[in-house]
Amino acid sequence: MAIAMHWSCLSLFLPNAPSYSSSPSGGASLPGTANSFVSFSGLRATSASSSSHGFFAKKLWSLEKTRILPVIECLVKSLEPTTHTTKVQRNANLAKLQGGYLFPEIARRRNAHIQKYPDAKIISLGIGDTTEPIPGLITLAMEARAHGLSTLEGYSGYGAEQGEKAMRVALAETFYGGMDIKDNEIFVSDGAKCDIARLQLVFGPDVSIAVQDPSYPAYVDSSVMMGQTGAFRKDVQQYSKIQYMRCSHENDFFPDLSSVPRTDIIFFCSPNNPTGSAATREQLKELVAFATINGSIIVYDSAYAIYMSDNNPRSIYEIPGAREG
Repeated sequence: MAIAMHWSCLSLFLPNAPSYSSSPSGGASLPGTANSFVSFSGLRATSASSSSHGFFAKKLWSLEKTRILPVIECLVKSLEPTTHTTKVQRNANLAKLQGGYLFPEIARRRNAHIQKYPDAKIISLGIGDTTEPIPGLITLAMEARAHGLSTLEGYSGYGAEQGEKAMRVALAETFYGGMDIKDNEIFVSDGAKCDIARLQLVFGPDVSIAVQDPSYPAYVDSSVMMGQTGAFRKDVQQYSKIQYMRCSHENDFFPDLSSVPRTDIIFFCSPNNPTGSAATREQLKELVAFATINGSIIVYDSAYAIYMSDNNPRSIYEIPGAREG
């Protein structure tokens, strides 16, 4: 059985939204009218607890070219820290996570390398970012929809929890055309990491998982937080109780499934993040057959399928038997 996920990201830019900038005194300026602004400056704190601070404001007025500019200075008075006690224990699995998310760590090491070797040519395999503006067709539609919500005729209240039907129909036709995927099998959500975590909640803590190595770190991190793994092994930089399916140049970036033990869940991404390797039709047939024999579920991440330039499958559902459980 396979679960297919297709994720897309949009950066929302509102051209008429108020901007926030730094004031000359170093504080943050909040938007006001054309003739005024409010500035917060002189803010400092010595404790992380908001309850240990006393705030007071002093209102100042200044005159600039006959315009009255109200300025509020916020100062902080440090008090004794407050100690809180509780009998509630945090999720112990969080302590297994290694110092933070992978991509910030990659960025830290990249910046340290550049500082040491300013002329170094670096190909970053860290977090991706958008480099081109959103097409005008999309932003115009967003603008029209947002404006409609401000009218009695256009206001719609909460949308369908699985996403608007018209959008789900369009997604089914665009990404799964000819694969017999219905719109009621499509769910519109708030992003990849959230969906991965929700799937882990569905599976629970007692399942075993396999991941490509290397692979998108959210698969592993969500498994750790769910309690599906053992401790982190620093000698091999891997978690125990996870099957890491090695994908390298030597095996054409596809795991040797004959040496992979059975697991309940198989996370598989094609084209892969970060290698960019795309599985062939024959390779995916092998993967589906492997999961069928073992009674495993494939969580198939096709976030980058739009970049496929050859005849490789863009969805696991192109493979016979992928939908059978």
